[in-house]
Amino acid sequence: MATHHEVTEYKPGEMDITEHKKTFAGFIKLSTWVVIISLGVLVFMALVNA
Repeated sequence: MATHHEVTEYKPGEMDITEHKKTFAGFIKLSTWVVIISLGVLVFMALVNA
């Protein structure tokens, strides 16, 4: 049988989101580098094949 957990009411602004912000910033930084490297590879391939 399922156990019942204590349900607390959500209160905006009380949760610590510093780790979420760091993770998101890392994700954005990694995504930016992937796009830059991908574009560099595509430009290189276009110049070599020309």
